[in-house]
Amino acid sequence: MSEHEQPDGYEGVVTVVVEGEEPRTAHAALAARFDPLAGHVVWKGRVSAGLPARTPLVLRTLHGSGSAEAVERDPWGNTRVRGVGRPPFPVELLDAASGTGPAR
Repeated sequence: MSEHEQPDGYEGVVTVVVEGEEPRTAHAALAARFDPLAGHVVWKGRVSAGLPARTPLVLRTLHGSGSAEAVERDPWGNTRVRGVGRPPFPVELLDAASGTGPAR
C-alpha cells in the first residue's frame, strides 16, 4: 500500500455551523484521502447531529474549519457528511505541499 492510500483522519469534538441556526457541538469521525480520479483530496465522515440531507454546513475543529454537505442520516441519528475543499483537520499530503506541516 502506498503512503497516499492510508487516509488521514480526525475523531473528536466539532462545532457544527448551519446558516440561520445556533452553532452546536457534536462528535465527528472524519477521514480524508487523495482521490486520483478526482485529482484532489476528498473527505467525508459522520457527525453526531441530526441534519436533513443536502444541508450545507461548516465543521470547525481546533485545527480549522471546512465546508461540507449533509448526505444522509444513519439509523442511529448521525449524519453522514461530504467535505468540499480543505478539511478541518491536518492532512499530511496537503500540509506537506503547502509547507505548513510539522517541521522536520
